[in-house]
Order: sequence, then structure tokens, then C-alpha cells
Amino acid sequence: MHNPKDIKQGLKLFEKDFQLDKDYLQLANKKDYTYDEAFISIMRVVEDLLAKDFPQLVNALYRIDVSEEKLKEALATSTDNPASVITKMIIERQLLKVEFRKKYSE
Repeated sequence: MHNPKDIKQGLKLFEKDFQLDKDYLQLANKKDYTYDEAFISIMRVVEDLLAKDFPQLVNALYRIDVSEEKLKEALATSTDNPASVITKMIIERQLLKVEFRKKYSE
């Protein structure tokens, strides 16, 4: 189970890393987020980029350090739609960043 505050922090990183307008995800409107809420918010952006600006999506995935090999493997082996697979990998990576930052800031 993920801490709602960590999820919100991960969403803030997502906004920054994907170069979205400040508060694009309207994070100020809510104190805590569930994993499912974060998933839906991020997947909307991923679907939009898949349809309209694939190079920007690839660039953003590179910037946040989503492993290209792991992504290719996940896309090849998963029965989920590509946007869902990419979203899961983004959330995993962003939550890992939040965890590292908490660990090393203490």
C-alpha cells in the first residue's frame, strides 16, 4: 500500500518531469491521492501523448529514467493496453524517487 502523501509528491514530480503547466493535475484541490486516482490522472496524459506527441512521451520517459529495456519487455508481455503499462512504469519510477528523497533527506 502506498502512502497518499508519497503519491501526491510523485504526481508533483510527474508534472515537473513531463513539463506540464503548473498544477495541470490540480493537485492543490486535494490533500491526498490514492494510487488509482494517480493512475487515472497520469494515464490521461500518457494517452494524449501517445496519440498526439509520441516523441515528447519518449523524451519524458527518458528524462525520468524509465528503463527502455523494461518498458519494451513489459509492452511485449502484457495484455494491458500500452498506456496502462507505461502509466504503471511511470508511477513505479516516481514513487521510487520519492522514497529515495525521503530516505536521504533524513
